[in-house]
Order: sequence, then C-alpha cells, then structure tokens
Amino acid sequence: MARAIPSLFSLNRGVVDRRGLARADVKRLALAAQVQTNWMAKVLGPMMLRVGFGYLGGILNNAPCRFLKFIFATDDLAELELTDSSMRVWIGDAVLTRAAVATTITNGTFDTNLTGWTSFDGAGATSSWVAPGYLQLQGNGTNRAVREQHVTNSSANVAHGIRIVIARGPVYMRIGSSSGADDLLSETVLYTGTHSIEISPGAGDFYIRFFSSASQVVWVDSCTIEAAGAVVLPTPWVATDFNNVRYDQSADVLFVACKGRQQRRIERRGTRPGGRGWSVVLYQSPDGPFLLQNTGPITLAVSAITGNITVTASQSLFKTTHVGALFSITSVGQQTTVAAAGTNTFSPSIRVTGIGSQRTFGILITGTFVATVVLQQSFDNATWADVSGKTWTAPTATTYADGLDNQIVYYRIGVEATYTSGTANATLTFSQGSIRGVVRVTGYNSATSVSAEVLTSLGGTSATTVWEEGKWSDLRGWPTAVGIHEGRMWWAGQNGVEGSVSDAFDSFDETVVGDSGTIDRTVGSGPVDTINWILSLKGMLVGAQGAEYSVRSSSLDEPLTPTNFNLKASSTQGSGTTAAVKVDQMGYYVDRTGCKVFELSFDIRSYDYTSTDLMELAPELGLPGIVRIDVQRKPDTRVHMVRSDGTAIVCVLNAQEEVRAMIPITTSGFIEDVVVQPAIGGNLDDQVYYVVRRTINGATVRYREKWAQEVECRGDQPLCKLADSYLTFSSTPTNVFSVPHLVGQSVVVWADGADVGTDDSGTTWVQRYTVDGLGNVTVPNYYSNVVIGLPYTSQFQSAKLGVQSTGSMLNQQKKIGHIGLILADTHRRGVRFGPSFDYLDDMPQIENGTAVTQEVEADYDENLIEFPGTWTTDMRVCVVGTAPRPATVMAITIDEVQNS
Repeated sequence: MARAIPSLFSLNRGVVDRRGLARADVKRLALAAQVQTNWMAKVLGPMMLRVGFGYLGGILNNAPCRFLKFIFATDDLAELELTDSSMRVWIGDAVLTRAAVATTITNGTFDTNLTGWTSFDGAGATSSWVAPGYLQLQGNGTNRAVREQHVTNSSANVAHGIRIVIARGPVYMRIGSSSGADDLLSETVLYTGTHSIEISPGAGDFYIRFFSSASQVVWVDSCTIEAAGAVVLPTPWVATDFNNVRYDQSADVLFVACKGRQQRRIERRGTRPGGRGWSVVLYQSPDGPFLLQNTGPITLAVSAITGNITVTASQSLFKTTHVGALFSITSVGQQTTVAAAGTNTFSPSIRVTGIGSQRTFGILITGTFVATVVLQQSFDNATWADVSGKTWTAPTATTYADGLDNQIVYYRIGVEATYTSGTANATLTFSQGSIRGVVRVTGYNSATSVSAEVLTSLGGTSATTVWEEGKWSDLRGWPTAVGIHEGRMWWAGQNGVEGSVSDAFDSFDETVVGDSGTIDRTVGSGPVDTINWILSLKGMLVGAQGAEYSVRSSSLDEPLTPTNFNLKASSTQGSGTTAAVKVDQMGYYVDRTGCKVFELSFDIRSYDYTSTDLMELAPELGLPGIVRIDVQRKPDTRVHMVRSDGTAIVCVLNAQEEVRAMIPITTSGFIEDVVVQPAIGGNLDDQVYYVVRRTINGATVRYREKWAQEVECRGDQPLCKLADSYLTFSSTPTNVFSVPHLVGQSVVVWADGADVGTDDSGTTWVQRYTVDGLGNVTVPNYYSNVVIGLPYTSQFQSAKLGVQSTGSMLNQQKKIGHIGLILADTHRRGVRFGPSFDYLDDMPQIENGTAVTQEVEADYDENLIEFPGTWTTDMRVCVVGTAPRPATVMAITIDEVQNS
C-alpha cells in the first residue's frame, strides 16, 4: 500500500538524536531533521540555502581577534577589532584610515625640551619639561598650566589625524583656528592612554592647546600627526584575554572589563555618524570603592594635603602592585588650603564643633598678592556668608573662635570678588574633627613609602590609623564583568558587586547619602571570584561560575538603592566564560560546561528569573564548546553560537509559534567570531559578521565576512550572493575579474543573472574556476554584474520515516516511491534528492514534455517525481543544495510504500 504524507518543513518544531529518531512532537512533524546544515529554517516553515558571506577585508596581521560592537544609534554604528595588544575601528564595513598629509608638529615627542610650545601659564601654575620626555602641567587648583603650538597646515583641505599619548591624565585639550579657540575640536578631557583625533582645518593653520588646573601633575607623552593608513590603537588585551572581555556602552563610551586587567574606556569623538576620533584609556574612579577600614596598628602619614605627595607607613605595607591603587586617609584634626589667584576661589571647608576654646582654629595667609582674603561661614556647608571683620589684604597669621558653643559650623577661606594679581595661599587649621581625603598611588619607593597624587584634599599631615585601601588594584585584582543598569555603572568580580553613584558612572563615593549613594555588596556563597557577565533585564542578572544571581529591589517596579537591594541565586547552572546576550527581557548564556546554552526568562510563579536549557533535546550540538554568541533579530530571531571546532549553530526562535530550530553553519574555513549589528535602513535583515580563518595559497589568513541579505540570494536579480568570501563586480563587460584574497582557490561564478558553471550535459554538477597566482579569474564570456566566491553545500537528512496514522512502521521494510517538491526561487539544478547523500538524483530537466530552460523559477509545484532507493528499515529523505544556485524548499510530499 502507499500513503502520501504531506510534510511542511517545520523543522524547527523538533529535533532528533544521533540515531535519527524524532524525540518530540512526532505527530506534527513528518520530516524532522537528523542533519540540516546550511539550510536556514524560517519561522513559518520553509528552508533556504543559507546566504553567502561577503568579503570585507583581512584582520590585522591575520591574528586571532575579537570584535566589539559600538551602537550609538541604529544608523550610527562601528565595530572594534581587537587583536593582540591592538585595536582597529571598522565603520561602514571598512577600516578607519587616515590620509597622508605633509603637516608636522614641532617637537611633538618632547624628547629634551618644550621648544615649539608657547606657555600661557596662569598665576601659580607651571608647565615644564620632565624626564623621560613629558610635557608636565601643574595648576594650582584655580589657574591653569597651559602650552600651545601654532601648527602650519601644509596639506590644505585634507583631514588630519593627530595622535596624543597621555602618560598621566586627565589633560584638557582644545584645537582651534586661532590661539585658544576650540572651533576644530571642542574642549575635551583626555584620560591616561592613547588618543587618535581627526580634525578638518581646511586651508588654514591651527592651534593645539593642552592645559590643566589640577594641583597634581599631569603628563603629555606625545602629540604627533598620524601617518597615512589604518588607525591602530594600543590596548592591554592579548589573544588569551579575548574570551574574558566584557563591555557595555553609554553614549560615545564603551566601558570594558577583563579578568586580570584594569578597566578601560573606549571613547569616540567627532561628528556623528561615524565619528573618526577614538581613544583607549584607563577607567579610573577618583573616590572608591574601598575595602574595610584598617583595624591594625599601621599608621599612614602624608607629606602634604594637596598635589603630589609621599605617603609613609609605620610598618611594611606597600607592594609594587599597589601602583594605581586608591587609599582613603582620614586625618587627625582638620587642615584645608587654597592658592587663591582669582575671584571666587575658596578652600574646602572645616567643620567646627565643641565649646569655648575648643572651637579656636588657626588662619595663615602667605604669598604676594593684591586681593582681599575673606573668611566665610555656613551652617549647612552650602550657603555661605562673610564673617564680619575677618578680611585681610596682606600676609597674616591669626586665630579665630566664633563663640557658637555646641553648634556645628563650617568655615572656608579665599578670595571672593576683590582680586587684582598674585596668589594668596590661605590655610585653616583646626585641631578637632577629621577630614577624609583620597590619594592614588603613582610610584613605589619601598615597603613603607609610595608616591601619590591627591584626588580629594586631605585634612592633615600627621600619622593616622584611620585609612582604607582601594578594592581594585594589580594587588587586589580587577572586576571581571561590567554592566549599566538603572542609571548606575556596575562592576562585578572579586567576590562582589559594586554600583556607582546614581548617574555618575565614575564615582563610588561612599560619603554620598540617600538613594543615589553607591552600592557595594559581597556575594555570600559559591565560586564568585570571577563574575562572567551582567545582564540588565527587568532586574539585573549576574552570571557567576556556580550560579546565576538575581539582583533586585523588593519589587521589580522599584529601583535598586543602598537600602533596597537583594542578591539571590535564581539558578544554579553556573555560567561559562562566554559573554551572555540579551533578547528583549530574556537572556542567553553558555553554562559552565561551555557546551550548552540556557535561556533566562522571568517566571511569574516564582517571581524570579529561571534558566531553561535551549539545547535539551540535542545536547551534543554544543560540543566541543561554544566560544562566541550573539543575536540577530531580523528577519527572524536567531541566536548565533560559534563553536570551538570552527562551525556555528544558528538557533531560530519564536516563542509564539513554538519554534526552536538548531541549524549548523559551515564554510570552507574556521568560523571564529560573530557580531550582529542592527539592519541598515531599507534592509530586511540585520547585519551579521563572521570572522573566518581560511587557508589561502598555503597561508593562514583571517577574513571579516558579512552575511548577504536574503533578498539578494533569490536569483531574481543580476547579482546573486550565494558564495563565501565573495566579491561583487558591476562594470563594463569583461571576462577577467580580480579576487586577490582567494589566490589558488576553486571558486564559483554567478554572472548577469545566471550560474556561469551550469553544465546541461549532466557530466559536471557545478563548474569551478581557479584563481590564478595574480588573483585573477578568467571566465569564457564577458559579463557586467558578477559574484565570485567560494562554493558551499547545504544538506538535509530527515529522521527515520515510519510514522503513519495507523501506527509506526519502524523496524519494517519500506521505501519511498515518489517525492513531491514545492519550491520557490530555485535554480533549475538547485537541489538534488535521494535516500542518502551518496545517492542523489537531479531535478527533472524536462517538465510536461518541455525542456526546462528558465534559470531560476519563482514557483515550482509539479507532479510527483520518482524517488531513487531500495527497500530498507531506515528510510530517509536527503536534499542537497549547492552555491551559487538559489534554492528555497517550501514543502515535501512522499508516498511511502510498506513491504507487506
């Protein structure tokens, strides 16, 4: 008997095990897939030969890499290519480059002096040269140290790239068409690191100005015109770090964490979209977070309360790995000072309490100045009023007692409105109370001495036991994950989670009170030294090695605050080192085995996030391991998972349609990375980029390749982009095409709407062409619109067929008599079919008594075709497609014959 079983390719409704047996929903699935490689399933049923990968360019030095994506807006995108200790920027599918210019900057490396740089230092500020070759700037807290150069423009109307290296920041910079102007580059802050900035000076000269008003020294290492070519910036990350790099973005800044590395900021400057100024700099918080306060006998004393100082410990404390660490030091007594060299310039305040003579504090004024120094008073440390009779126009040393017993009063000293010239150095000293200041270690001298810069003014120089060491340093370690959630910057790792002051991504000041204050929590159990990722969903999810933690307030509708913060394990699967991704309010992460992907979704019953195994029906699909993951949203939701064996798995998802399809993706190379960017306006598909390692002409290369749009792969246009690492050509007719990146390779050619390699004799399935040693491909005829690239095939093999309405036919002899194919946008020789991949028939080349001559048929729905094969208990349907021939399979019907 025979029975036709109509079978839509809803291959995404079930999976089969390695023996080919359907394991779910078999009544709804007549043709579940044992193999479905390079056949891309659609949510609503059909499958099509996957699109080709277009060649964009090579990776720097063909080295292992990791791409980060930069999304300022859906039409303002970039991709950042990380290779060993280097970063390049891709904008619009091309590497950012600089033009050649003849302009030079005089003495831009500061080798021995500051020749060529004019001083505009304010009173009390100093700019100077220091070894080993830095421009040093030191303000006085009020006035600026300034150096400027007038640069002669020798390349009119050409954009100039300027490379600035800051050895110690922050340094302020502006570039203008006149001295002190900023019309070419608005005043900007340059942190410690390397900056590549582009300006467009037109035909005129320009002025570069560096300045700082901070009382601690800052150093400019160099300022030079960039050479022509690709912009390459140095980074701290080497190839072994790439799996551990985590990042999140706010406006023009990417914040980056990496296990074992200090955090970085990747910054963009310039006119959007595609701003052409980029920086890789240190992320440095000026005020925390800190470890617990010292409880031992060691004291710290400082040489001064502002500027660059020496910190001395009473016992061995410091190590070389303390360089870069913060220390908060709380003084015994209070001392504040100001170098007043302008109007409205005041010292920090002191806090006066007590009764009688206890309230007396000292006033010291030195320096040469023409100004009126005034003492001011406040009861809230915000609203200030002059103290009657307490003004000075000359140096003095005196005391003051206000007589306001048992009241808390704040005092400050400085110059308000009357200033002519000079610098008035004014100091207040009070023996009671304390001031908490913050310093950053800049150099190691010995186990009891380090150099430091004062970030928040200290309160005295006497030794004190009240101090705290910063939580982050080369000694203590650095955060391993970063995320932005509810207006706070979150860093995680080192057994804890730290949230910044609200809307202040660089501040962890624990003196800020109220709901906006910083949040610092320890994860109480499990292996949590390394936090692998942070996801901002309805709540914040943190992926540790042993569990996934839900960070939330008492209600999901309430924001996290220092007093409304809960951290609980919502799943105990444990996360791997691969970064997690977000899809709407769900997350996807690789578990600690590195081989399985889990979905994090909110469960209203438990009122928390739970983990669901995305690969529970085919757990072996993740083997030997998943190293990269990203999500495509258009035309369907697809999770791209790159495996360590160089193949990828694309999971097509749609919860409403109960769709979950796992599609292996292969190419004649080794897929190493994936990045997905939003679709360009007017396109239907998101932009999907793969990094593919290939062997070309005997050499190992790495190429950045981009998925074509599906509408470009139907064969209804002159260009059909069904080839890998392809190039396209649209020009006057020729028969020689240059593809130098594929020297020595066998390639396929689609030209002017047809597969150039079609052999109607049937002796050759697809004609290939070889790229010669000069990188050229020669074809027999002349063509205008051509696609040339590497071939690939798609394979579909059904599960064991044997389910009918009358019961199972498994373990019985049977065969398929005929097969019916419903196709769309399919080349006349676009698919082959048969019972195995070694036994395949071509599509009929004569239909209804007429030879098939149309290259691509938009619709195919013909009579059943005889199916090759023999009687067997293991009956299958195999369908194969081959690039560059388009093929979309809408449905298959078969008549299944049982041997009875």
